[in-house]
This record gives sequence, C-alpha cells and structure tokens, in this order.
Amino acid sequence: MPEQASSYRGNHHRERTYPPPFPDGWYRIAASGEIKPGEVRHVQCLGEQIAVFRSQESGRIAALDAFCPHMGANLAYGEVKGDRLECPFHGWQLDGDGRICQPRLSEDQPFVQRRWEAIDYYGMILIYHSSQGKPAPYHLPQQQAIDEGQLVYRGKYDAGEVEMHIIEFVENSVDFSHFYHIHGTMRLPWTRVRLPWIRIRHDPSWFLDDTLEHIAYFRNEATLEIRGRVYESTGALALITFLGPGSVVKFEFDIPRIGKIMMFQTHTPVEAMKQQVNFRWFASRGVPGILASYVVGNWISQWKEDLDIWKRKIYRKRPLDAEGEGSLLGDMRKWYRQFYPDDDLLGGNIRGS
Repeated sequence: MPEQASSYRGNHHRERTYPPPFPDGWYRIAASGEIKPGEVRHVQCLGEQIAVFRSQESGRIAALDAFCPHMGANLAYGEVKGDRLECPFHGWQLDGDGRICQPRLSEDQPFVQRRWEAIDYYGMILIYHSSQGKPAPYHLPQQQAIDEGQLVYRGKYDAGEVEMHIIEFVENSVDFSHFYHIHGTMRLPWTRVRLPWIRIRHDPSWFLDDTLEHIAYFRNEATLEIRGRVYESTGALALITFLGPGSVVKFEFDIPRIGKIMMFQTHTPVEAMKQQVNFRWFASRGVPGILASYVVGNWISQWKEDLDIWKRKIYRKRPLDAEGEGSLLGDMRKWYRQFYPDDDLLGGNIRGS
C-alpha cells in the first residue's frame, strides 16, 4: 500500500476515536495587521469558508459566510466599499451584520447572511464558533497590564499547521506524570537540542475558576537541577489560563526581580486533526528582549516534544490510569463538556473515564 494512502487511513482511524473536531469557542483566524481597512480575506477553518473584511470607514472587522446568497460567488474575492462587502459577480453588497444593502429585496424575501462575531484582541482577529449558531456566552477578558502599557508587544511566532486534535493541549495540562518523562530535560530554546546534566523539576497543579465556568488554570513552578543538585534560586512560576476549549491560552511567566511575560498561544482547527498554531507575547519594559525570547523559546522547545506524540496517538474514552490520575482527568473532561452543548455531537467520547 502506498505510504500516503496508509497515512490517510491511519488518520481516519485516529479521528474516529476523538470528540467532534470543532468545540464552541473563540478562534484566531488572522493577525489584526493582516487585514487593513478596505481589505478582505478568504479564511477556511472550523469546517467553514469565511470572508473576513475590515470597514474602510470605522475599521470594524466582520466575518460572513463566504458565498453570496444570490448566485454563490465567493465574496472574499470582491471589494470593500465603505462599510460593505461587494460581490465580484453581480455587485450585491452586504454589511458587516450580513444584511443585504444592495439591491433592495422584496419584503417577502427577508434574509440575513450567516455571520460570526468577530473582534480584534491584542493584535489577533478572533471569531466565535457556535455549533448551534448562538451568540458567544462569554467574552475574552481585557488585559489591564497591556492596556495600561505595563506590558509591551515583543514578538510573535507562527508555528504553522500541526497534526493534533484541539483537546490534546488541555488534556496535557492534567497529565502530570508526563512532565518528568517528556519535559524533564532542558533544551536549547527554539531548538530540540538537549542540554546535558541539566534537568527541570516541575511542581504542577490544575484548577477551575470559581466564578467563570469557561476558564481553567494550570500552574507550574519549575526549578533547575544541575548534576543532581537542585538550585532553588532558578525557580520560575508560570500560570496558564485556558480561555475556553484550548483555542486561546494565556501564559503568564513571573521572573523574580526582573518582570513578567504574557504570551498567547492559539489553536485553530483547519481540519479535524490539524491545528494552525500561533504565539504572540508581551513583556514588562524592564525585561530584556533576549530574555523574553529565551523564556518563550524554552516553552516552545518543550511544546514541540509533545507534537511527536499527539500526531500518532488516539483518544481513550476510558484510559487505564495509575493511582490518582483518573480523578483529575475526569474533572477536566467534565469541565470540557460545556464546549459541546449539543448532546448529539458528543458521541459519548467526552464524558470522562
């Protein structure tokens, strides 16, 4: 059997073991600077084709179903006229709310084009995906430290497309035992080169928000062990906030006596088992750029170690577990169910062990 055909069959088998690929949540679809006023872009993700455009007048971002309700032309290849998107085929115009502004339809033909809630969020364009077509039940929080200038933009990294289901990243946060096995080795930041004689000791925890049900936290205090000796002075604290189903994840790194780094990691499903992954980070003004790059690069090096596992594994509905593991995984999966509000979509795969 040709290698490509074998790989496809293997991926199909893997996909069938997982929950549905597109949980409800906010998803990054572009960088804010990539769509300027008067510009439109075609985006394919979440099983949809979307025309994303920015008004020439207000600068508002909007996202509509890509195909014109008239004769089906792709609106993303039209033009932005003021605050409207004009179809390239017959010149029909729709506003950012999906209303047909030109031509005028008869009163017995009420119609509104499907639209997605779209926002600019700290340099990223996000849309809300709902399997039931409902409004977003929550909005992403403002980041006061960025708004007030305490943290400033420092960089971005586009990781491209990786083979994984979006739930893997969240499940990873409650799998404490793999931290020693996979992430105990120190690596040169931005690479997979191992640094001999240095290990990372992890002290992880996972917990839910008391008031906001769509938020979960992962906390980790990491300390270096060099030639068997632990150096407490190397300790660094990281707080990871899941703002939904793993589609938008906020990292906060606290570097003692120096400052803070905030990073967003986003996952957008372009296919059922394929995610577009992007990173964007900010830092205190007193944090040197090279240090911010070192911290972020160290995380990304560790993250890449998981990719080789994720792209080959299946999803176990009821995994065998060592003593004490199953309870936390079950809690996480119960929390995750909210992002699949339609029981018919659950397929039984997300109910926990």
